[in-house]
Amino acid sequence: MSSTRYEPSLRIEPEPSSILKYLLIANFSGVTIILLYLFPVFFALPSVVLLWAYFYQLYRHHILRSTPSSIRLLVRATEGEWLLRTRNGEEREVTLSSSSYIHPQIIILILQAEGKRYILTLLHDSLSKDCFRALSVRLKASGGV
Repeated sequence: MSSTRYEPSLRIEPEPSSILKYLLIANFSGVTIILLYLFPVFFALPSVVLLWAYFYQLYRHHILRSTPSSIRLLVRATEGEWLLRTRNGEEREVTLSSSSYIHPQIIILILQAEGKRYILTLLHDSLSKDCFRALSVRLKASGGV
């Protein structure tokens, strides 16, 4: 068993991911084209407007990180606890959910605190290479994911 007591803390300050931005744009554009192709404009237009309103909400939260509940900083302390700071300055101690996902190109952290759930999507271009690698290794080694 490895002990987290002697591991250095890990500071995660996510940057906007251009890959995630282009994936969102491609997916929403594709759905828009399909809706406009399959249905008359009169029926498809309200769905398209709602779809792009949702895109704007996702873009602000996951790309720009400008909503009050957007995660600005995540720290894994040497004792093993996770500390989270949102854009509105709220700080919480959170636990990492076992349903978080690790892949060589993407890490999706699902964090929980007092009945509230936070999701942090990290692509390899939203963190420095060293930070992304250290987070990936630490999560795999801890067996938390």
